[in-house]
Amino acid sequence: MNSRLLRHPVTLIVGVILGLFLLYETCVRFFAYTGDAYVMSDIVVMSAQIEGPVSKLAVQNNQDVAANQLLFEIERTPYALKVQETQAALATARADLDLARDEVNAAKASVTAAQAVQTNAMDQLGRVKTLETEGYSPEATLDVATRDVATAGADVTSAEAQLAVTARRVAVAQAAIASAEARLAKAQYELSKTVVSAPDAGRVAPFVTRVGDYLRPGSEVLAIVTDHRRRVVANVSERHLARIAVGQRVMLTLGSDPWALHWGRVSGISGGVARSPDNPQVIPYVKPTTDWVRLPRRFPIEVTLDDWPEGLGLFNGADARVLIWF
Repeated sequence: MNSRLLRHPVTLIVGVILGLFLLYETCVRFFAYTGDAYVMSDIVVMSAQIEGPVSKLAVQNNQDVAANQLLFEIERTPYALKVQETQAALATARADLDLARDEVNAAKASVTAAQAVQTNAMDQLGRVKTLETEGYSPEATLDVATRDVATAGADVTSAEAQLAVTARRVAVAQAAIASAEARLAKAQYELSKTVVSAPDAGRVAPFVTRVGDYLRPGSEVLAIVTDHRRRVVANVSERHLARIAVGQRVMLTLGSDPWALHWGRVSGISGGVARSPDNPQVIPYVKPTTDWVRLPRRFPIEVTLDDWPEGLGLFNGADARVLIWF
């Protein structure tokens, strides 16, 4: 039979290819392998929240930093002056409120005095009317008393109107204080953002920002590679997704420690990938081609090592190879 196969090399080649295909299809029912994997951990990108030139850089490339350690400063002089300006405006607004309240007290006193005059004028009018009825008061005196009552009533109305105006001035002054307090809080917040510290411990990745560079809100200055959530991200073909579950055992090698086998477990499975790199990168995009070969869609799978090798540093982005059993 062997001699017959040798006489028909095409049959032999097709048979070998078919056998290898069947062997491959059988194997992929039990495990998934990918060399498209890499080491990952949480990365904190430090950006400017205000604008201004960098006045101080307190760290260097690849430097280890502790939580709350100073990273860089933005020129604080204009922001400190803004705080002083808003503090002065707040003091002025509070003084205006005190003045408005004094005016309210004065207006209340004026209303009380006008009402007293009005009461006295009305009493006098009543007495004049009584005397006139009895024939002891001339008509001219009644006219004067009537006029005094009308004048006193007008004075009361004017004083009450003045009181209403001063009361509104108090409301305006209180609104001015609230506005000044908000501006002061904003100025103090912006001043606090001139000093930027590390939110967590880690290592500073290489950066290009230098003292004197002008930053705007959102300008990325540097990044800190932390030790949190050390993991390996493996891009696995979509054909394996139905048989991969969180908790499955994984064997892997790390590019920074290539001759050692490590064990881990699947800790996360991506719920989707972007179909185009032009899509918003809220979800990951995995390039479906390697050189000129079109590959099936691949989905990121997160793998957590049982134990990170002691003495092996974290090299974010380093290659890895992953084998997952079903």
